[in-house]
Amino acid sequence: MSDTSKSVTTQDKTAPTEAMSSKRAEVTTLRPATDIVEGKDGVTLYVDLPGVSKESLDIDVDQNVLTIKGGINLHTPEELEPTYMDVHSGVFERRFTLGEQLNSEGIQAELKQGELKLFIPKSEQHKPRKIEVKVA
Repeated sequence: MSDTSKSVTTQDKTAPTEAMSSKRAEVTTLRPATDIVEGKDGVTLYVDLPGVSKESLDIDVDQNVLTIKGGINLHTPEELEPTYMDVHSGVFERRFTLGEQLNSEGIQAELKQGELKLFIPKSEQHKPRKIEVKVA
């Protein structure tokens, strides 16, 4: 991922791990890997969200800040007791500042096999256009 894009910039606000009671598991905030591809019509973000369902995914835009948040809860079958697990529950969270040339009203989102694909179109005034030359 390149944070050098002029249209989308990342905001690194890593939330600290919240300690829960001894009966509850720790909730970990994870920063999902993201690829950003800019084309002539807009920007596409590919966000890795393994274990996140459509129901636990929240995407919103507030004052040109795009926030992606999705919870995971990996249940272990009762007959198995894991010796060690790095992550068994947590929250993926990532924020991006959208440039003024992007149209946040037209965002399209698709979640497929743990990958979120977001397309953010450019505003009409910022799309490249061909100028017709007339012969006088």
